[in-house]
Amino acid sequence: MGIDARIKSRARGSGRSRLRYGFEQWNRSLARVIANARSADFPASIEAALKTLIDFDILMVFAYSGPAKPLCLYHNMTADRAATVISDYSKGPYLLDPFYNAAVNLRETGVNRLRDLAPDQFYSSEYFKRHYVRTRIRDEVGFFLRPRADMGVVVSITRPIEEPLFSATELRTIRAAEPVIRTLAEGYWKDAGDREASGTERHPSDPINSALDQMARNLLTAREIEITSLILRGHSSASIAALLKIVEGTVKIHRKNIYQKLSISSQSELFSLFISHLQKY
Repeated sequence: MGIDARIKSRARGSGRSRLRYGFEQWNRSLARVIANARSADFPASIEAALKTLIDFDILMVFAYSGPAKPLCLYHNMTADRAATVISDYSKGPYLLDPFYNAAVNLRETGVNRLRDLAPDQFYSSEYFKRHYVRTRIRDEVGFFLRPRADMGVVVSITRPIEEPLFSATELRTIRAAEPVIRTLAEGYWKDAGDREASGTERHPSDPINSALDQMARNLLTAREIEITSLILRGHSSASIAALLKIVEGTVKIHRKNIYQKLSISSQSELFSLFISHLQKY
């Protein structure tokens, strides 16, 4: 056997060893997940199992039920970091989150990446600059679960700003693990939120439009509220025009009228007005 052939043979052997080691680690971790299927240790077991497959920073689990505020079911953060990523988020900014909008769409399942769900100007939106940047999250991927017909649960993993994005290979690995994660997690969280939801106030059917209507003190038309919502979520005028099937020039006229009626002159002021309103409730 020549030198090149021996090198290739050793490389194949090394690759098989790494694959076998990783498979063994995954199987051991998965066995612990199954053993903890009815235990409070289940979420931490899911985290440990996923870490045998892929490197990530945060793991957090949110339950979304229609317009109700999201319920955090698990996270692995320190209290200081959770104050921004969990607490501040749940006070109202979640309404602008692409994951929230996908989770309350009952047709959305499987694995979704933030970058694929986000509107075209999300990364220059005020929501991203004022909330998401503070989380120090660079990339986020979520497992979208449906434990019940009326609820979506998102198990998301993130990378911090100093780390690389999830690669195509890593995304394939995440998607390969999704069926077993989904089956086990949907069984575990099928009753999530029951106790918290009982006896709570009734929520509006469209919380962001309702909040905007209250904020604007009935100054905006229904169409203007719809456009304001899309602006806050990070849609450009072209994107809004395509979604609403109107011409871009009409969107720009609506935007000008919205700012005039609210006595503001920028998206930054619009976001501040919206968040200030949400924090009153």
